[in-house]
Amino acid sequence: MQTLREIELPKGGSTVLLGAEGGGPADPVILVLPAMGVPAAYYGPFVEDLANQGVGAAVGDYPGQGQARPRISRVVDYGYGELARMWLPVILDATHAAFPGRAVVLLGHSLGGHVMLAYLAHVEDPKVRAGILVGSGSPYWKAQGRNLGVLVKTQIAGGITRVRGMWPGHRFGFGGRQPKTLMAEWAGYARHGRLEPGGQAVEEHLHDVALPVLAVDLDGDPLCPPSATDHLVGKLTAAPVERWTFTKGPTDPGKPVDHFSFARSPEIIGEHLATWARTTVR
Repeated sequence: MQTLREIELPKGGSTVLLGAEGGGPADPVILVLPAMGVPAAYYGPFVEDLANQGVGAAVGDYPGQGQARPRISRVVDYGYGELARMWLPVILDATHAAFPGRAVVLLGHSLGGHVMLAYLAHVEDPKVRAGILVGSGSPYWKAQGRNLGVLVKTQIAGGITRVRGMWPGHRFGFGGRQPKTLMAEWAGYARHGRLEPGGQAVEEHLHDVALPVLAVDLDGDPLCPPSATDHLVGKLTAAPVERWTFTKGPTDPGKPVDHFSFARSPEIIGEHLATWARTTVR
């Protein structure tokens, strides 16, 4: 994986687009939208494997994450709205420049799936032809098996963020440093079950999204059980949604399946997603 583009962000600062060439002009490019607190470089083995399976592949750092600058602080803030309406459009522009003329398949991992749907709810981009959700579901506590622990932990995180002016996840072992608005919106989503970038509900617009979507459940993932994915994709009433559970047997190659392992150990899943993307958008 190499640096494809260095990108100036609309509100100041910079980020990078990393990626790998794969496939030909008729093959799509899979653009990975990272999970919370996960730097783009972490997806290197996954991106390389996708390219080896015959598609282009790329991933960008969210503002303040990974190689992006400046870093998250009390004065560097953004929410779902800025990611969907400002960050993702420039990342897509850079992807189109790096892979001219090729269709794009968005792949949202965990929180990246929320960003993907917030974008698709408001933008009709003819070059974005399909979407993939990997370990991505609603954090709504009732969708998480009515898990009161999820409710308590997410609201504590929201409270700490309000007091500190940012989420110091590096001190708690979850999510890394995160901006206050994003954490407030994420905690609200966990509390009431509605994705509301900038205070604006997107559910009614998601009913109009008609792109094909593949939703991947990661076997035994405690952070995103199938019920959480059900709640998220249930908003896509006009989209053809396929479900696939990624699991491994004791003799299968690579690391056991968990919420993050596919990014470093892409055996099996990379081939499946690349095949789905090529078949779906051609």
